[in-house]
Amino acid sequence: MLLEVTSQVELEGNFNFIQSKLMKVCHKIMIRTINFILLILLISSFYQDSHAINAQGEGISRYKIFHEEVIDNYFVSISISPIKPIVGQQVFSIKVFDKLTNKPVENLIIKVFATPLFDDKKKYSPALSTSTMEGSYQAILRLEKNGFWIVDFEIDNGTKMVKLSEQIEILERNRTINNRNIPYGFIFIQLIFILGILIIVISARRRKKRLNL
Repeated sequence: MLLEVTSQVELEGNFNFIQSKLMKVCHKIMIRTINFILLILLISSFYQDSHAINAQGEGISRYKIFHEEVIDNYFVSISISPIKPIVGQQVFSIKVFDKLTNKPVENLIIKVFATPLFDDKKKYSPALSTSTMEGSYQAILRLEKNGFWIVDFEIDNGTKMVKLSEQIEILERNRTINNRNIPYGFIFIQLIFILGILIIVISARRRKKRLNL
């Protein structure tokens, strides 16, 4: 009888020891996984921020051609960022060249207006010249309504003003799970925490049952 009790105590001790080791291993795995995911999220956040900053510069690869036109003595090329315009900030990069010499034209006053279709509430932004490229101007507009807008560009050289117009469709911002801004890592971290809690609760119940035997 004493031998059986001793064996049971030894088995329970071994089980508790193994269980303790497994819990420590699980805890370490959880901590390392969480740290790894947080690192990935940090890198991803940094990349998105740098992408947003670059979109306001002259990186033409991050723009798409919005409108090109020869008007009066100018050849005007207008690009837009983001490539797929959605509700929010739109950046217009405007390049103006002399039609005959193909040289960039500086010291222009450019105004950009955006008006929703069937509405008279205009948005306005001056297009400021950039220091990185001659004949290049940039305007930023916040278009907070989805649908079609009419965008007007007024180019004034001090003696004459010309006007270009183009229509743009602003898409509604996607707030579903398909949006790339949804923090998948955060959801994964929550699942890990829930799994960890379940493991701890189940292990505690099993240990309690064995101790009651």
